[in-house]
Amino acid sequence: MTPVDRAVFVAAYSRLVADVWADPARERALESDPRTLLADYGLGLPEEVLVRVVRDVADADPDLEVQVRSWQQAADTGIFVLFVPALLPVAEAELAEDELDSVVAGLDSSCACCCPCCCT
Repeated sequence: MTPVDRAVFVAAYSRLVADVWADPARERALESDPRTLLADYGLGLPEEVLVRVVRDVADADPDLEVQVRSWQQAADTGIFVLFVPALLPVAEAELAEDELDSVVAGLDSSCACCCPCCCT
């Protein structure tokens, strides 16, 4: 795989993952017809290559190199493993009073209103 081919694959794969995270219709397409979804991103595969989708990799960071190798070897192995990590919901938590006091527009509250440090 040339560096350009790798970059094209990584860009397409990244767009696919982001869209699956953002769009419920894309997520359904991933589950029902991953081959067509891949083709929508310019990642077409021969019919004889089986597409296997792996969604959750239990607390492991996705390894882009593993995904690239799977893409490179798909024609030889007859299988393409498509890793699309599940998007974990952001935890909803309330800030304590002292935490709220320490946050003022992203600045330390001890410095939020003095003109010399804000205006220079």
